Amino acid sequence: MKSEKTILIDSRWAGNTGIGRLYQEVINYAPSALSYEYVESKMGLGNLLTPLMLGEEIKKSNADVFYSPSFMPPAFSKIPFIFTVHDLMHLFYYSKLHKIYYEQIIARLAKKAQKIITVSHFSKNQLVDILGIPDALIKVIYNGVDGHFLENNEEYESDHPYFLYVGNRRKNKNIPAMLTAFANAKIPNEFMFYLSGNPDSELEPLINSLGIQKRVRFLGFIEEQDLPKLYKGAHATLFASLMEGFGLPVIESMASGTPVLTSSTSSLPEIAGGAALCVDPTEVSAIQTGIEKLVNDEVFYVECVLKGLERAREFSWEKTAKETWDTILSKSF
Repeated sequence: MKSEKTILIDSRWAGNTGIGRLYQEVINYAPSALSYEYVESKMGLGNLLTPLMLGEEIKKSNADVFYSPSFMPPAFSKIPFIFTVHDLMHLFYYSKLHKIYYEQIIARLAKKAQKIITVSHFSKNQLVDILGIPDALIKVIYNGVDGHFLENNEEYESDHPYFLYVGNRRKNKNIPAMLTAFANAKIPNEFMFYLSGNPDSELEPLINSLGIQKRVRFLGFIEEQDLPKLYKGAHATLFASLMEGFGLPVIESMASGTPVLTSSTSSLPEIAGGAALCVDPTEVSAIQTGIEKLVNDEVFYVECVLKGLERAREFSWEKTAKETWDTILSKSF
């Protein structure tokens, strides 16, 4: 007779992304009293047939519950399933097909879940208001911040003070507006703007037209272990996104003792918790004024450092993982 409970996990999400980070931390803190199986299919993460594939994986498994760290639920399931919806970006910043798929397929399947986890109250409200998911079905569990950010004392070696952006180049990230605000800001020319990733064909013409070629540096792929000192060395982090479900760079930067300029919209004020400078991301002049304030107002700058450190200590991956496993196991068996 089977004694220990078995969890089937969609491990395809492992990798160097925000979702991959959540997955890894949840697995790191997995209860030892359980046994685990993993989805065997190598189907691509964006494949529209993923729900059918997950249903088949569940059908052939002896697991008691299915868990996925991201938005794809199974099309059918003989066991309870729990999955995480980080945001509804697909409805706003992807193709029309993505929007239809999310509204007609994902939303309908989601209502069959035992529980849906999301990463902010902003995202929860969107799930309820836009997709019609019942409020009681949704559990908000914040992402965490690694203790290395709080403990690190090393700084990235730079010949100039710099602002930092960490993230991808999707439209919601609002990078052109941040570059324009940086170029217009009345701050010393010694200040640089460092961005993760490589140069791309969309940003380079803008950078050239703004005349800041020598003040912008692309850092390429950044290894996870290098992030703390990169944040630590920055004068401030710029993260004025148009929409975020959570925004990991906000708390990673604050945990590093580095002030954050972020948006006054979506989940970002919620996550910042009054410890960051929040501006209207649709107004380049507002971002510009914020950059100038972080350079010229020393008292405000120090307040941001202290408040940010205090706020960051409220987040931990151990707490995130514990709440996630409590949700997975609650009434599952």
